[in-house]
Amino acid sequence: MDKFEAEKAIESLRFGTPPEGHVLEFTVGRESEIGTLTARLKAEGATPRRKSSRALLINANWGSGKSHLLQVVREVALKNSFAISLIEVDSRAGVRFNRMDTIFGAVCRDLETPRSSSAGVGNLFEAYANASTNLVPGTLGLRGELSDQGKWNYSEVLQSPAMFVALRAWISAGKSGNAETRSRIIDWLANPSEYRTRRKELYMELIEQQRNHFRDPRPEFKFYADDVFGFHSAGHRQSWDGLADLDLIAKLAGLRGLVLLVDEFEDVIQNLTRVDYKQAAFWNLFHLFRGEDFPGQAYFAVTPEFVSKCKQALMDKGVYDYDFSQFDRLQKFQMDPIEANQLFDLARRIRQTHATAYGWNAASQVSDLELKKLCETLVSSSVPDRMRQAIVAVVKLLDERSQR
Repeated sequence: MDKFEAEKAIESLRFGTPPEGHVLEFTVGRESEIGTLTARLKAEGATPRRKSSRALLINANWGSGKSHLLQVVREVALKNSFAISLIEVDSRAGVRFNRMDTIFGAVCRDLETPRSSSAGVGNLFEAYANASTNLVPGTLGLRGELSDQGKWNYSEVLQSPAMFVALRAWISAGKSGNAETRSRIIDWLANPSEYRTRRKELYMELIEQQRNHFRDPRPEFKFYADDVFGFHSAGHRQSWDGLADLDLIAKLAGLRGLVLLVDEFEDVIQNLTRVDYKQAAFWNLFHLFRGEDFPGQAYFAVTPEFVSKCKQALMDKGVYDYDFSQFDRLQKFQMDPIEANQLFDLARRIRQTHATAYGWNAASQVSDLELKKLCETLVSSSVPDRMRQAIVAVVKLLDERSQR
């Protein structure tokens, strides 16, 4: 790591955040777990269409780095040619798991592809537009079926009519150099609820004004009658279909599929006050784990008490006639807590990076013995985000000593 990269890494670590592109270098005590997850990632994504459960609960105590491990999975997935979307469930910010249209929008907002420098569903659409070689086996024919052999009149592959309209308009706008239309597509898919009353606007810009590029036989009223532009109706059917289509488009773009990473899912327990909302969110979780509608992989970072807390949350609301065994059938991956010697190893890596970033002899000013004692104190802390607070404390100590 050169001086510039080291400075960027320390800036992230100063806030307890894994540094972009260097997450694995600052991950300790997870060798076997990372190996297992990496093998799981590499074993998947081999076929264009597959319907089976590929979701996983990552169980870890507060402060054990479960969110950090999601960042590890993100980095490994991108290096292994997957598209990824890391979302944080937050009911107060409108990312609610009882509303799959808000989850679909968050996935589109945060979607990344390998070598992309920004997030957004446009990355995936552009990867599809530019793909021609090194495709996943069996996808070349599907690309033809998706686009009516490049004519884009209809699609026999995509499940969501909205996704076909969006991808087709993206291709058409690329031919005409229309950046405004592409921005509209990104905004619509990232914020679908904001377009419930703007169907005419979408029709005119994404279909009527693009008709010189294709021959869609449907009249205007048919798009409204079939609710082509909506992601909230019919049990959020089009949100589920849209997620499945994102996975397929990733494969037709030469990638290995889409990996969903979900942090703070326990927001469902804490911040969804209505019991029917909780039940809807849990049903969506079970549905995702069944793999019937989303064939990609999904990883949820939760605490070991997650299942018992979910059951208790329903019983506290008087819900007893419920199939609680559904929670027990969720596939789990248990993480061991970080130990003091592992945190010490991480602290030494941070010290070396800090020395590279600011050009000082950090080891002479902050000894191994001092670091070790600090780590022993930090690892015994009972604060919820223990690992993040520990990283912040180590960087703070190094900052203070470097200014002497």
